[in-house]
Amino acid sequence: MPSAATILELVKKNKRLEEENKRFRAARESNRGSEERFRLISETIHFGVFELDQEGSCLYANTSYQKIFGLSLAESLTRDWRELLHDDDRGAVFANWAAALEKMATFSMDCRIIRPDGTHRWVHVHSEPVFSDEGGRYTGTVEDITDRKQAEEELKKAKETAESANMAKSQFLANMSHEIRTPMNGVIGFTDLLLDTGLSDVQLDYTQTIKRSGIALLSLINDILDFSKIESGELDFEAIEFDPELLAYDVCDLVRPKIGTLPVELLCRIDDNMPAMVQGDPLRFRQVVTNLLGNAPKFTESGEIELALLVDEETDDQVKLHAIIRDTGIGIPKDKLTTIFEPFQQADGSTTRKYGGTGLGLSICKQISNLMGGDVWVESRVGEGSIFHFTAWLGKCAEKQASPAMVPVSLKDVRVLVVDDNVANAKILKQVLDASGMQTTPVYRGGDVLATLEDSFARGVPFALCISDIRMPDMDGFAVARQIRSSSASFSKIALIALSGALERDAQRCEKAGFNGFLSKPARREKLLQMIGRVLCDYSPDNDCQPEPNEKIHTQYSVREDLKHSIRILMAEDNPVNQKLAMLMLGKAGYKVEVASNGIEAVEKYTATPDAFDLIFMDVQMPEMDGKAATQAIRQKGFDQVPIIAMTAHAMKGDREMCLDAGMNDYITKPIKREAVFAIIEKNVLNKERI
Repeated sequence: MPSAATILELVKKNKRLEEENKRFRAARESNRGSEERFRLISETIHFGVFELDQEGSCLYANTSYQKIFGLSLAESLTRDWRELLHDDDRGAVFANWAAALEKMATFSMDCRIIRPDGTHRWVHVHSEPVFSDEGGRYTGTVEDITDRKQAEEELKKAKETAESANMAKSQFLANMSHEIRTPMNGVIGFTDLLLDTGLSDVQLDYTQTIKRSGIALLSLINDILDFSKIESGELDFEAIEFDPELLAYDVCDLVRPKIGTLPVELLCRIDDNMPAMVQGDPLRFRQVVTNLLGNAPKFTESGEIELALLVDEETDDQVKLHAIIRDTGIGIPKDKLTTIFEPFQQADGSTTRKYGGTGLGLSICKQISNLMGGDVWVESRVGEGSIFHFTAWLGKCAEKQASPAMVPVSLKDVRVLVVDDNVANAKILKQVLDASGMQTTPVYRGGDVLATLEDSFARGVPFALCISDIRMPDMDGFAVARQIRSSSASFSKIALIALSGALERDAQRCEKAGFNGFLSKPARREKLLQMIGRVLCDYSPDNDCQPEPNEKIHTQYSVREDLKHSIRILMAEDNPVNQKLAMLMLGKAGYKVEVASNGIEAVEKYTATPDAFDLIFMDVQMPEMDGKAATQAIRQKGFDQVPIIAMTAHAMKGDREMCLDAGMNDYITKPIKREAVFAIIEKNVLNKERI
């Protein structure tokens, strides 16, 4: 008979077994609940769920899986889903699936299937490896993405249609530009030539009206093209080096004729910290400055117009330039300060408005400045004038950082008397000359000049040079020069330079009055310093070099005449009107021009006597051989040094790059303007000859 201790031990073991059995039944019920929840969720979700063993056999597939593949439950568990793959996708899917099984890695792929009923569907299959005591297996999902793929395809087609329509629009604009610019070439070009002939006053007035109208029409065409490019996102920007100071003075030279004989002073002020060169799009930068400065004469009948170019901010590789255009004109109402930058909006939008324009210019300026990382805005008070601001970020030039201008040693400590009734202009001149090492004294009345000169000579610190404005109220520059030259004092031999902001040809009057040099205002720093050096060398009594008898007055153009007459140009152009215009225009300027009527003739003429030409103007569209092919033929023959300039009536995106890729050096659009042609020649020939 068992002992009491044995019986007690058996009771304890039985109790433990009952507790373990109870926990097992609870766990089984819990697992059954979890499995039921999983199956409930699995059967209600919209994407398929499946489980595969290590060999790829299906262990489980939910209802959505069966619907997506078009299979029954039995087929889902016994049939490999890869059998339904589209032939074009079969190879890639099998390869990726095999690689995933071998490495027990994730599989995820879009592919097409063909269901047993013949319908085609797009599916996305995703599976992950799961590891347990029973070994490795795969669980995953499959989603029907047919609707998404169809939407993507429709979106792609819509995008292609839109791009096609945009391309058609661009082609239309290019064709319109070509058709309009070609006749405008003859109108503006021959009007320029006509103005140089002997015309009566009435004929001169008519001819100038034709030129103004032609330029206005061309400006309107350019505005519409630019506005269209901006709207379609096709306005691109170059990144090339340019001199912002030269650009500012060039714009002033361009705008000066708009002032005419009005009592308006045109000023140009450049920051001392202005980099010598910056990197950006000089054409777009110039376009904004020209538009803003060009508007000022329309609204300013007296006073001043000033262009100031400043450095606003700097980083290691960029500089923010700030152009300020100030005028003393009629001003702009406060409620119009914002709306004038909107397309087709003007401060005065009435049909009886005094000032013309399309209302596109300022809108284009605003958008160009924004695309350059800056902005355009205005401050103004009615009756007091306006101040327009334009900012843009430009790149720094690594090898050409801002530095003091190279000044001849002879200019250092030279004492200069500046005579100008306009205080602002006198300060600008003093700033430029002082920065060049000269000692400048300004006076603001012509009547004070003689007394100032006498005092300086009496104190033993005489002036070596006097720079005088021409138009002054109390005593003009001509009277000042005559008074100095007629004096019996030793300073009567002082070097004199005249500055004139008027359009009249004052050089001869200045020469008769006794001036040694003549420059138009605002005088570019480089031109002013070159003029000072030349005049001091020729006329200063302290220097060994003395003027030739009957030496003519120096101007900014006189020193370049001989070089101009030596330049030889080959003009490849098939249009007889353009040929005649080019011959007259360039010949009148002193250049020797020879014409080739097509690309083949151009190649033959140049390669036969390459030393006979300094420059080639190449029309892009010509019969037998176009300009691009002709350029490539010349370059392939080893003639890499001769500048070849493209001429085309197109002005659309990509045209310039296309010409440069063909081997051309520069690009000019038709109608060809006289100033633009000369600028190209100066850039590609005259400046190279100087080096």
